[in-house]
Amino acid sequence: MKIRNKKGFTLVELIIVIAIIGVLAAIAIPSMYQYVTRAKISAAISDARTIKTSIENSLIHHIALNGAAKAGFNKVLYLDQEKSKPFKDRKYEVVGAFTNVSWYAYKNKSNNSGSAALDAIIAGAMDNSFNEDWQKGLSKNPLGYNKPTKNCAQFLKDAKTNFGIVVVYNRNGSVRMFQIYRKNILVTYINGQYLANIADDARFVGTGTWDTIYTDCGEGAPEEFCQVSLADKQIGSNGNLGGWFS
Repeated sequence: MKIRNKKGFTLVELIIVIAIIGVLAAIAIPSMYQYVTRAKISAAISDARTIKTSIENSLIHHIALNGAAKAGFNKVLYLDQEKSKPFKDRKYEVVGAFTNVSWYAYKNKSNNSGSAALDAIIAGAMDNSFNEDWQKGLSKNPLGYNKPTKNCAQFLKDAKTNFGIVVVYNRNGSVRMFQIYRKNILVTYINGQYLANIADDARFVGTGTWDTIYTDCGEGAPEEFCQVSLADKQIGSNGNLGGWFS
């Protein structure tokens, strides 16, 4: 009877196999991570596009039927940041706004007149965009969370909610600028395009000029956006329009 000598892998062969697996893993894992990240960003932008379109369509429809009620447009969008000019002499656009503060008031049904009437239109559009549990949270304004340390993620914790939203719209009902933070991704609609920020310290635009939206995403900004901001000032001669961060 012949006895077969069953020989296993040698130590050298095992080292070679482990090295090959390591090389393959080093190649595959980053590629897989990038693929997953791109998929999450794509989904976040798609959701933001759906929400923004729904809000805009609802606003345009409402304004077409009821007109652009003055009470709904109570904010100043500054188009000019020339420091030598007082705020009342700078170029500006009168706009309306919706944030988590508006959402909180809508969920509490505290008011349905004046600017709150348009808030209800926007909130209703959010409810109808797709099935999602938009948590009411607390009455906190996300625009105040515009620093690396006081950022979008911190806003969700402080506001006890699962999303942060900022909508700036004009008298035609068109969305001028739109930001939504959910699932650790900040998506901004600006100048006809969507920008995604996945950094841990992603922040809302707040008091910064709009070029910061681009630079935070690692992109170059159109020159004119270096002048546009949500400066928290009022223009008494224009009907004492409200500030952004109250």
